[in-house]
Amino acid sequence: MLRGALLALAVVAFAAAGVTAEGARKAPAEFRLVFDGRHTPALLHEGPFTTSASFCPSGYAADTTIEADTETAVRAFTCAGTPQAFTARIKPVPAEHRGGGTWQIVSGTGGLAELRGKGTWQSVRLSGTDDDPASITYRSTWQGVVDFDSAPPAIAVAKSSAQKLRRPAGAFRLTFALTFAEPAGSAVSYELTVIDPRNSLQVSKFGETSTGTASVGLRVRPTKRTRILRVTVHATDPVGNAAQLATTRRIR
Repeated sequence: MLRGALLALAVVAFAAAGVTAEGARKAPAEFRLVFDGRHTPALLHEGPFTTSASFCPSGYAADTTIEADTETAVRAFTCAGTPQAFTARIKPVPAEHRGGGTWQIVSGTGGLAELRGKGTWQSVRLSGTDDDPASITYRSTWQGVVDFDSAPPAIAVAKSSAQKLRRPAGAFRLTFALTFAEPAGSAVSYELTVIDPRNSLQVSKFGETSTGTASVGLRVRPTKRTRILRVTVHATDPVGNAAQLATTRRIR
């Protein structure tokens, strides 16, 4: 009975997001959120919010922690009339009083357990002064995409090759054929890095693909004694799910 209720909640959430269960695997939905913030006595941020999504049209949000080193707020958004909630990371939190930054939904509860998303925000101050932080109120408007998808991209190196170059001496041309298990048309951002473990030399290439495949070529000049290079591939899908693959490539 409980399993059936949870499944029903998930289906409702998919439909409310403007996509079906099948559609959610094809493309994230556009998402807008407006947060009217103020300070708690501990100078954390809290306040009501509204969204463009019917799975959580309004509610109340409050910071749970602030990561001082990255100026990131971890904030819980509880939907009105339900215990369902989602958690987002917002940075840089000092700019929320007047400025811009990024947001990412990293977890959820109940029917929103699989909800993920990311985008940017812009804030305007409504009242208060810097000399009196408790008096400050502001409005932050989010734009971005969401999806009921918490699975990171599955990365694989389908093929790789190493070609020794005549010039410069000792240099190699490396080529990698990458695959990403993501729905067709879903853009995946990636970074491929080659590391020479003997001297910590690093060479990276960045890219994006919506076909699920990518061909990456780069030139490296390892030490004469290097036989094996370390290779890492980091990939992120449209709603912020990330994965990393570590492998090696023999060159001699």
